[in-house]
Amino acid sequence: MMKPQARPMPIPAQSNQGSVEEQDMAKLGAEQAPEEEVAEAKGMIENIVSYIYGDGAGDIISQMPNGAPKELGTIAGNLVTNEVALEEEEGKDISRDIEIEMMAEIVHELTDLAMYEGAVDLPDEKSEQTFMGEALTFAITAAMDSNDPQVNNDSMMRLVTGMLGAEDQQQANGIPMPQEMMNGEA
Repeated sequence: MMKPQARPMPIPAQSNQGSVEEQDMAKLGAEQAPEEEVAEAKGMIENIVSYIYGDGAGDIISQMPNGAPKELGTIAGNLVTNEVALEEEEGKDISRDIEIEMMAEIVHELTDLAMYEGAVDLPDEKSEQTFMGEALTFAITAAMDSNDPQVNNDSMMRLVTGMLGAEDQQQANGIPMPQEMMNGEA
């Protein structure tokens, strides 16, 4: 059975369980973060998603000539770190504690866009999850390579370890992590 094509624009979902972003953030473990940090993250994700499905779609797709997880992940990591930097330039104090969750959400959105635009061919759910897991590792690498002094190997490993603290949490988020990251070797 063929998987339906990804949506071209984010579709707001209203339910008693919260918005799609709230549900995704909860799945990724953001419910453990202080409410203020979650609100900041949601605002930044909304800004990035508006860019992705607005003026940025063509530019983003042109940066993925091979449709590789590395290309998509690097774009996601750069979008998140740039948004954090912009927020801090405006005088906000942004916590890095939920940055990986933000990257995971942006990887998901970019994967939807790339599938819709035909930049990647992911025939089933398993290949999509594998692709997003690989892209997330490259997003984390892009964040570590950024000029952000608060993001380094130690801080990212602490965040990844916190995300993987419970087996149920890893299974709930649906994004497979490479064995090297789970062993602390990345």
